[in-house]
Amino acid sequence: MKRCSVTYQQSEFSFLKSGKGEKVLICLHGFGESADSFLFLEQYWQNEFTAYIIDLPCHGQTNFLQKDFSVQDMAAVLELIIPSFKNQSFYLLGYSMGARIALSIVEYMPDKITKVILLAPDGLKVNGWYWLATQTHAGNLFFKYTMRHPQWFTAVVSLLNKLNFINKGAVKYVHKYIDDKRVRNNLYIIWTTFRKFKPQLKMIKQQVAFYQIHFHLLFGKYDRIIPYQTGYRLQKGCESWIQMHEVQSGHLLLKEKHADLIISLLSNE
Repeated sequence: MKRCSVTYQQSEFSFLKSGKGEKVLICLHGFGESADSFLFLEQYWQNEFTAYIIDLPCHGQTNFLQKDFSVQDMAAVLELIIPSFKNQSFYLLGYSMGARIALSIVEYMPDKITKVILLAPDGLKVNGWYWLATQTHAGNLFFKYTMRHPQWFTAVVSLLNKLNFINKGAVKYVHKYIDDKRVRNNLYIIWTTFRKFKPQLKMIKQQVAFYQIHFHLLFGKYDRIIPYQTGYRLQKGCESWIQMHEVQSGHLLLKEKHADLIISLLSNE
């Protein structure tokens, strides 16, 4: 495992390079995580893949100084990171928020992709709150206000829980990102930074079928954040290429106990 970095515009992107295989694998982590989230998989892919594991903007050791980030920026960073990028196809492994970025990459450059593995993938369904907070000016101002003054929001969440409109898991998830001021600030910055990643599922399905991209969606049976059913929106009409899988787990799928399955989905044609 080697830690490297490249400079793109005003920012310095940090990434890990692992393995010595001929196949190129790009790994994209989830919200609030880093490239280190994939370290437990290193022992499995050493001989088959050369993996490039990126610290995404506002995460890990990447020093991100731009106002926002787009799939075009992501492609430019990948070209700097991967020496053979222009002449070789690659595999994509994305978790949660990283899966949403992976979906946009598929939409933007489908001809360069051999296989996609998405774990608990964000981006398959438009979240109304996320859309309001990131895609509208008024919503973004309200989002910023709420991150600075969260008391009203936590009170509403508590009331909705008492009325059985939301479950305890959702309440716990809200408090995880709302209770701490630093975490709230990071949430606002990250959501705003990645607001341009809006994968168009209809286009992605067309490209998956046309370029015959092998596609796997892996969900946790007990995931209250991204349930299994969201995968059907992408799979419908494209069943020949998009396969869905479910494991006995919640949202946290980047775990040692799932390593064999993740690697088998990557390796098996």
